[in-house]
Parts: sequence; C-alpha cells; structure tokens
Amino acid sequence: MQMFIKTIALLLALLFLPDIYIYFMYIAKWAKSSPWKYLFFLPTILLIIYMFTIRIGTAAAPDHQHAVGVFFIIFLCICAPKAVFFIIDGIGHLFHVKLLERIFRIVAMAASGTAILILITGYCWGRNHFVVHQQTFVFDNLPPAFDGYRIAFFSDLHIGTFRQGNEKDVQTITELINAQEADAIMFGGDLVNYQCAEVYGFEQQLSSLKAKDGVFSIMGNHDYSSYIRYASEEEQQADIKKLEAKQREFGWILLLNEHSIIRRGNDSIAVVGVENDGKPPFPSLGDLPKATKGIADGTFCILLTHDPTHWRRKVIPETNISLSLAGHTHAGQFKVFGWSPVKYVYDEWSGAYTEGDQMLDVSDGVGAVMFPFRFGAWPEVNVITLRRKAP
Repeated sequence: MQMFIKTIALLLALLFLPDIYIYFMYIAKWAKSSPWKYLFFLPTILLIIYMFTIRIGTAAAPDHQHAVGVFFIIFLCICAPKAVFFIIDGIGHLFHVKLLERIFRIVAMAASGTAILILITGYCWGRNHFVVHQQTFVFDNLPPAFDGYRIAFFSDLHIGTFRQGNEKDVQTITELINAQEADAIMFGGDLVNYQCAEVYGFEQQLSSLKAKDGVFSIMGNHDYSSYIRYASEEEQQADIKKLEAKQREFGWILLLNEHSIIRRGNDSIAVVGVENDGKPPFPSLGDLPKATKGIADGTFCILLTHDPTHWRRKVIPETNISLSLAGHTHAGQFKVFGWSPVKYVYDEWSGAYTEGDQMLDVSDGVGAVMFPFRFGAWPEVNVITLRRKAP
C-alpha cells in the first residue's frame, strides 16, 4: 500500500508541476481574463479520473495489465512533452535574455513534438516490430563438432503484456524463433510480469517452440511472484512452483542452478542455468558452484543468467565460463544511436561484452513490462552462431 501511495504521489507531481509552470508562464498571460484558460488543465484532470477508474493498484491481474499499460502510455503522451518543455524552456528563462528565451522556447516546442512522435511510434508500431539480431562469436576452446552451432536466444517475454487483443504477437514471436531452425533455443527469464496465471491461454504457442537439442530456460526476477502481495509465503511459493511446472509442461528444460550436456560425437558443451542473481531489490538465488558441479574441466560452457550484473559480480571472478547470456535491461525499451538512459544503471546493458576469454551477450528482450512501448530497442530474437577460432 505504501508503494502504491508513493507511485500515485510521483505521478501527480509529474503531471502538475509542468502544468503549473506552463499555466502561469504562458496560459494565464495569453488568455488573461478568459474563463476558457482553465481548460488547459482538462487533460490532466481526465487522466487522473481515468487513473482511479482503471484501479491502477490492481495492475497485477492478468486481464488488467493491458488497461494499465494503455494508461501509462496516455500518461506519458500528456506528461512527457510538457515535462520536456518545462525543463528546456525553464533553462532558457534563467538567462533573462529575450533572444535566448525565444530560442530555448522554440527548441522546447520542437523537443516536445518529437517526444509525442516517439511515444506514438513506440506504442503503435515499435512494440511489435520484432527483429532478428544475427551474432557470431568466436572462441578458442569451442569443440570442433560445435563449430557453426546456432542458438536462438530470447528473453523477457513478459507475456501478461500481450493479453487483451495482442495475443497474436506471441504466435508471431514463437513462429519467428522456430523459423531460425537453430540447434537450440534458450530463454533468459521473465516469462511473466507478476504471476503464473498470465501464461494461461498461451500454452499452445509456448509449447510449439522446438529445436534439435531442446528449449532451455531459466527464471527471471519477475518470475518469483515478488511484485504482488500474497496472503502467505506458502501461497507465493506455490505460484512460483506452478510457473516452473508450466515451463516443463511446455517441453522446456528449466535449469534451476543446474546444467545440461549437449553432445556431438565425442565432443560436448554444457548449458548452465542459474536462478535470478541480481542486486537488491532483485532476488539473489543463483548458485554457480551447484549449477556447475560435475562438469568436466575444460568443458565449453554457456551460462543462462537473467541479470547481467551477475557476470562481473560472480561469473568472471568465480568461473571460466566462456559465454553468458542475459536479458533483464530491455535496453530501457528506448535506444537512439546506441544510447539509452539505462546505461547509467547497468555497465553491461545491450549487446556483446568481453573480459579476457569470457563473453557476455545481453539481449534487448522481446516483450515489454508496464509500458507497452519500444523505440530503437526493438523487440529482438538473438541468433548466435558459435565459431571455433582457427589455429
């Protein structure tokens, strides 16, 4: 309840602060005594009414997530342009020079219009502009029989976001993955937003994923039912177990601090999967010693770990795992010319990174959480081709 109150307070502040600035700086001066000037606040008032009408506090309900997502998009379309104008125009007024004030005002108006265009594009087109990102990684220690091995890697499906009119997108994603005809399919966690019930009705699509060596999966931070309140810890754990069971029903190989060996003749590689291991407030349940126990020394390992911060914290210092695959960041669901504000939160947040002989690949993800929006950081399936370095 406390978190809900803080969220509402933040949303109201983001709505009203720019409104107050624009009203007293411009509307009140231009409209003067006209009673119509108060209509400026009408979009904000209607949005607040809508916010309480859709019961934003029940966002976790599977059939309610789409409505809440639409609310946040409308909220951003109203709030973001005014906030951008407020910041840029406000800076211009600090100089107390008429020419500079006019220049900053023009820039502010252009930036506000651009913000609206980006939001509309990201919601109407970008969120289901699914792309295939082809990557080739070369390793000295890759067994010869696995030279050319192909992995279709996807992460962060957040399937609850696709309910209520967007179910066909899940079919599109699974068909796109299968069309790659990869040797193995690997999923990097965050199947749901809040709870297991979100996968109900999508069993056929998720079970259709097929690859020669199987579909491997792990759990992400959203898969632990930690974003909603349960009557007891036992009820929460029961929901987690249901989600684990569902993945196995799909025919997926769920790796909970475990590994699986893939063989080609006398050669083999290990697929290692750990439970989510993130920084607070995210769950830290990964157990690398347990997950790698029994793997022969020198075996080429591929690690599925949802949170990319796990790589520098534990994977590099504690293991010699060659390739780690992660998701979690979504690249902020917004990326322009390779830049995203999420880079100030995560050192590794999109694409491939190397440290010595070890590599991390962070997928931008294929779904969206809370905001059904993507711009630049298009929803992607990563097709990774492993190559053995020539002597």
